[in-house]
Amino acid sequence: MTYEQSATMLELGTNEGNTSSPATQIEDNSLLDSKDPDHPRNWSTVAKVSFCTIVCAAVFGVSFASSILGPAASIVAHQYQVSEIIMQLGVSLFVAGFAAGPLVWGPFAEAFGNRTTLIIGVILCGVWQIPLGVANNVPTILVARFLAGSFGSSITTVSSGILTDLYDPIPRGTTLAFAAVSINLGSSFAPIVASYLTIEHSWRWLAWIPLIYFGCLTLIVLLFLRESDPSRILAARQIRGRQDGSSDEEEHSTTNPRSPVRQSHELLVKYLKKPVLLFAQEPILIILTIYMAFVYGLLYLSYQLFPIAFRTRGWSAPAATLPFISVAIGLFSSVAVIAIYMNTWYKRKWLERGQISTPEDCLPPMILGSVVLPPAIFWFGWTLDSHPISQLLAAGFIGLGLQLVFTMGVVYIVNVYRAHVVSAFAIHITVRSLVASTFPIWTQSMYLGLGFRNMTNVLGAFAALMLPFPLLFFFYGPRIRSWSRYSEGS
Repeated sequence: MTYEQSATMLELGTNEGNTSSPATQIEDNSLLDSKDPDHPRNWSTVAKVSFCTIVCAAVFGVSFASSILGPAASIVAHQYQVSEIIMQLGVSLFVAGFAAGPLVWGPFAEAFGNRTTLIIGVILCGVWQIPLGVANNVPTILVARFLAGSFGSSITTVSSGILTDLYDPIPRGTTLAFAAVSINLGSSFAPIVASYLTIEHSWRWLAWIPLIYFGCLTLIVLLFLRESDPSRILAARQIRGRQDGSSDEEEHSTTNPRSPVRQSHELLVKYLKKPVLLFAQEPILIILTIYMAFVYGLLYLSYQLFPIAFRTRGWSAPAATLPFISVAIGLFSSVAVIAIYMNTWYKRKWLERGQISTPEDCLPPMILGSVVLPPAIFWFGWTLDSHPISQLLAAGFIGLGLQLVFTMGVVYIVNVYRAHVVSAFAIHITVRSLVASTFPIWTQSMYLGLGFRNMTNVLGAFAALMLPFPLLFFFYGPRIRSWSRYSEGS
């Protein structure tokens, strides 16, 4: 997930007045007055926390489902007499399905709203667990996994937009950090659950557990989730006003209906043509997409690499997945780091500038993550023969480093390409998901070809190679952005 999946359209905000949802029209300010009691920013604390909890639970669920099949790949491969690499496609195709998020669900959310989009994702990501549970051949399993990921990507597409609608910039940073952690936390816990389930029960339970989870979540979403996009709240109010016979000239004049042809053309440009142009012309977007695709793929690679490391110590297959608890602790620690940063240095700068921030203000936590990640990877690889506690500590720092890079990298992209963020993320999430989806396929081959230490050396070296770029953007970001046609402040 993205977060980014992960996730996805995160936004700290460069000014207080911008309340538009990234899932809808980022380019326009909300038509709903910020002091209006119906505005999501003015909802009660209980309502906001409930929304945040539901959204994070949905993101956690789709992330959990994405990696749950991995530990059972060898068992399923043996049952159907295919190679384990073929069954690892069950994970890869789910992640590849995330690429559908911005291309399909972005325009869908613009047309039908965040709530409808998230509900469809929760229901259909759950429904597509059923073919996995009853399948009697490999193609059915792989198709079901891809479709589950494709529909599940609708959740990550709109989740951050929902949270952005609810919170002002300072608390928004911490809230979105929780959402970003949920993207990776679910996929980290899934291998632990899957390993013990496949030992105690049939691997079919790897479909039934997510189905039960999404079934319960569907009831909660239908009962308690309402639309959070201010523009759609205003549109609903106008419809009610016309039905009641009211004639509020001011409210009715705010709408500007467009023809279906014009609207379709705008969506095609936003989600297909402009993303390609951005990726071809914007060095910031290209570099961060490559970096974050590596970080995202590294997490899915670890779901195979970590069990290998601990099984060589003589640990059982289920026990060898327990180190993912260390990764989860590292992921959670990133929330504390971001919360402290947002409420100290970032808040001070934001207030000093009159509630204005620059895109580079969000980079210090990313720089910290970039510094932590390479030595943590080397540490994990070089201590294979040392006491297990050493590798467990390294795993925690890997989780901390990759989550800081993932979360704040997404924030930086949003703040740099604010006026074109939908297009920027359409290509970013597509490329990131497609690249990361290949990691589970070649992990085993790379391990057999290079060995454990050399494999971690290659990964650590690539992480070190990417380390200077957040520093470069922090010190020279304004100058680089001045060369761009699309970036903020260009």
